[in-house]
Amino acid sequence: MTAADLKNGFLETLANLGDVGGLAPAEARGLFKAMKSNHVYHPFVAVADDGQIIGATTLLVEQKFIHSGGLVGHIEDVVVRKGHEGRGVGGSVVKAAVDKGREIGCYKVILDCRPELVDFYKKLGFREHEVGMRIDLARPSPSGARTRR
Repeated sequence: MTAADLKNGFLETLANLGDVGGLAPAEARGLFKAMKSNHVYHPFVAVADDGQIIGATTLLVEQKFIHSGGLVGHIEDVVVRKGHEGRGVGGSVVKAAVDKGREIGCYKVILDCRPELVDFYKKLGFREHEVGMRIDLARPSPSGARTRR
């Protein structure tokens, strides 16, 4: 993924996954720059012939204390732009993320998904393992004010 992809439909594609919150292009560029400077963030996009982004995902890499300080890849935010489903787009970005995890030495790559997507991920080589859990936390206020302990 490059900064130019932000102007070529990345946010519109991401909106198929969830609310992008009216993120302005300048804000998106700032976020992308910050994320790219962090060695744990590896974004991937699928690009159509016309240059438009039609799929995306992110591989986040975590170093562990266990497994001799081994690395674990977490795949997040797999999304395909509306109208491009069923064409291998999602599979291609997931495979790219897994390949990157393998390249940088992750001992495993994991992801959470909705039950109706289990078969899709099984076709890509994943297997069901344990149970994903979640707790939603309040977002920070727009002013950036935070409570300290």
